[in-house]
Amino acid sequence: MSDSSVRHALSGAAAALVGGPEDVTDALATLVADCAAGVGASAVAVMTRDGDDSRVALLSATSHRAGELEMLQIQHDRGPCVECLRTDRVVRASGDEMVQRWGEVGQGILEAGFDSVAAFPMRYRATTVGGLNVFHAGGCLDAEDETLVQAVADMATLLVVHARPVPRAHVDALVGEALRAREVVEQAKGVLSYLERIDLATAYERLVERSRRRGTTLTRTALDVIADAQRG
Repeated sequence: MSDSSVRHALSGAAAALVGGPEDVTDALATLVADCAAGVGASAVAVMTRDGDDSRVALLSATSHRAGELEMLQIQHDRGPCVECLRTDRVVRASGDEMVQRWGEVGQGILEAGFDSVAAFPMRYRATTVGGLNVFHAGGCLDAEDETLVQAVADMATLLVVHARPVPRAHVDALVGEALRAREVVEQAKGVLSYLERIDLATAYERLVERSRRRGTTLTRTALDVIADAQRG
């Protein structure tokens, strides 16, 4: 990861924290996109616990394809991010090793065009609240990159919990709020896909593009898309 990319990714997230971001989803979307660009990754995604330790959910992804792979892990209860959440350790694999370790999930990662993956724990005090997945199509992270990506995962954690020393119940509530915001984005993707007759991946790209063009948050843009559709 280049120094400029590190500064851009972390300083942007830090500024959002200092300003008290109203939209965690938007700040996370920017953070993971900067992370992917910095390490030359094909995709980055964040998975988190959904309040109950037995449930995990997708929180943010740089692409629809990466999001689908996170959902595949959730459905099969296995994969790099699921393993990372359970062990609280960095998980790495590449090539056929992914199939050997995670079966259908590993095969899905390969078929999506990625030949290596690494997952980094998102820790808040003594609790692992999520994991950050980095997918590569050619190449992998070196030791220096891994240190910096862990810093990005830590910053993602702070964005979710707002960097406040709060009880676990409050942390779960904050994560739930972020997930509900993500659900709004998913609904807007579906609306755009249907109305404009495009696939979900293109719909997400247009949603992000519209958000940046208007200077509004991703969630606000998604809500506007849904409201416009409801008005016919």
